[in-house]
Amino acid sequence: MPKILFRILLSGIFLGVLVSPAMAGDDAKMPVAVVEFDVMGELGIQDAGAIIAEWMVSALGRTQAFDLKERVLLKKVLEEQQLAASGLLDDRAATEIGKLYGVTGVVTGGVLRWGKTLSVTARLIDTTTGTILRTADLKVENSDQIPGRMDELARTLVGEEVTPTPLQQASVSTVSVTANAAAVGGDIPKQPAPGQVWKDGTSGSEFVWVPGGCFSMGQSETEKERIIREEGDALYRKNYADETPAHKVCLDGFWMGRFEVTNAQFKAFEPAHDSGSYKGLSLSGANLPVVYVSWEQARGYADWLTAQSAAKRKFRLPSEAEWEFACRAGTSWERFWGNDSDQSCKFANVYDRVAQKADACPWQHHDCDDDFVTTAPVGSYFPNPLGLYDILGNVWEWTADGYDPNAYRSHARANPLTTAGETKVRRGGSWADSPGSIRCGNRGKRSPDRENNQVGFRLVME
Repeated sequence: MPKILFRILLSGIFLGVLVSPAMAGDDAKMPVAVVEFDVMGELGIQDAGAIIAEWMVSALGRTQAFDLKERVLLKKVLEEQQLAASGLLDDRAATEIGKLYGVTGVVTGGVLRWGKTLSVTARLIDTTTGTILRTADLKVENSDQIPGRMDELARTLVGEEVTPTPLQQASVSTVSVTANAAAVGGDIPKQPAPGQVWKDGTSGSEFVWVPGGCFSMGQSETEKERIIREEGDALYRKNYADETPAHKVCLDGFWMGRFEVTNAQFKAFEPAHDSGSYKGLSLSGANLPVVYVSWEQARGYADWLTAQSAAKRKFRLPSEAEWEFACRAGTSWERFWGNDSDQSCKFANVYDRVAQKADACPWQHHDCDDDFVTTAPVGSYFPNPLGLYDILGNVWEWTADGYDPNAYRSHARANPLTTAGETKVRRGGSWADSPGSIRCGNRGKRSPDRENNQVGFRLVME
């Protein structure tokens, strides 16, 4: 099991508004706080339930009955109020949360490992009475399956009728496609769930379903104000003004690479490729992201994979809009885990204290340790709520778009793609980048024929 699955995510409570058709009128909204879940049984993992709380927030948001608010860290407040800051909430704790934050409901639950079964339960509690209004649960055999099943819990909590997925079906977390899979009905799911994983039998690459939808692309006013306040107006205009204006973009659903393309995968296309090393540290490990690849090489790999595909699907680089939509995964923060850059090391391989010390450079760094000086094996950190790994950090990722600093002023509303421009857009930041680059809205650019040790890519499948 990869270590990212149960590192500490965050302690806290996430606020939102939940509409429950069974408990309120069509226009009424029930204010709800989502509290980190309790961990029980033989997991031996601290604060693992906070991961489930994050996924629950995103899943409730996808029901469109939930208005996701800025995350509010409340553990310290609960301790000051002498309430239960962890574990299952009692009646008094739920009531006090309601008073403190003006919510009439709390969503919480538990994560239990019992033998070979992992059980996740959720409860909606009335903060005015302490009574449980609704419960939901699911059982899986592999924690990788949980993100794709969170919608099942969320839909039950908002009052929808849901047919539970049998455990024997849930035990298969990916769909493997072989040359004759279509003949036996094992083709790519026609109606995939958000976060569902599909595995290409030719390359071994895994893809996550990103459901279509609309979002605000670009830099928010709050984000702009923070950057100017911290870095000054001159640096803002030079490095970050191209992220504006924020604008509404709507996208069709697509399959996004679960991981960045690795050295092993790329070598099947170019056997002689060498990702090199950095200060004596190899960048060429089989499970490390491939680097020293130009935009043209990345596109060539996608074309080659398309020709090789047993599933007869097209592979390509993501558009800039698709990349940002997938990175945000339904959130509105600067980073999919929140706005605190010093929390990055749980989720991303970035320029941190370890790298800063190794380089002996005075650059701005993340005040945390992510355990790696250069590239990390793909999947070493927490995924985002859709189950995408290393979408921020590790290596910059090429996109299909040409770079235009004013692109957002003329973006098409539906599935935008900028084809003009001598340079190409790269996204996500890398192991060598400071907090300003490790944001879902940040835009980078590079000549399509240039390569270095900080740039790789992931693919989209049509």
